[in-house]
Amino acid sequence: MNKAVILLISVATFIACAKQKTEQVSTIDSTLQVRVDSILQNKQSELDAAIGQVIVMEVQTGEIKASVGSDSILQESGLVRTASLLAALETKAVKLSDTIDVADGVLAIGKDTLCDHNWHRGGYGKITVEQGFAFSSNITNYKAARKAFDNEQTFAEALAKYGYQVKDTSLVYNSLGYGILTTPLQNLTFFNAASKTAIKQALEYAVSDGLAKPAQSDKVKVAGATGTIQLSNGEYAVEFCGYFPADNPKYSIIVSINKKGLPASGGLMAGDVFRQIVDIINER
Repeated sequence: MNKAVILLISVATFIACAKQKTEQVSTIDSTLQVRVDSILQNKQSELDAAIGQVIVMEVQTGEIKASVGSDSILQESGLVRTASLLAALETKAVKLSDTIDVADGVLAIGKDTLCDHNWHRGGYGKITVEQGFAFSSNITNYKAARKAFDNEQTFAEALAKYGYQVKDTSLVYNSLGYGILTTPLQNLTFFNAASKTAIKQALEYAVSDGLAKPAQSDKVKVAGATGTIQLSNGEYAVEFCGYFPADNPKYSIIVSINKKGLPASGGLMAGDVFRQIVDIINER
């Protein structure tokens, strides 16, 4: 494990958690706060969603420039799949260019069955790890974790180094975000550090060529990832977390919305909110 990455995450977590409470008054941009709140409220109204949160953070300082919506959403998150892939990449047993056969998008694993979102259309067949991440392939994430880690405990320990505490260990489901409770702020802090790691390329590709395209801005190059997961109450958490400019990040943003029923898309729903916020920041 890259000690520098772990240190960056630890420092960023400390700064973010401390400043959110003690320095919020001095770091919040009131004008940005109002505009971000309006964007989130409009999207929640469109989706008939009661719960949502957006946080805008300055990458280098960890200062929060805007924080709107519900406070402290503690729940499972599809964004954890990004940490799962990074953990696999850092073992060197997996590369983004590796080919993985996801076949028809349905994989039986003992008593469990994993399905990709497009299984009813025949799946993706053979794709690279990078493509699988960009297309939110559950099977790709699982197979990458399976190749990199001997068992679920070593995998859980790897995730813990990024600050994610696994409650119910499972190589099948932890790689997708299940069994791990986290908050938007924790995910955002992880992505701040991830912008300097081996997964940076995949985060850029997800926006340029993957399901995160709705987050793409015509004003600046962005990077990030989608997350969509069904919660224990039956609702769906649709999320997008990313940063910009991709080559030299100045701001990072997380958008998290809980909605009832399908369709549920982190890219189309949360990614669109992210793009709107990126554009208003670049207008300033």
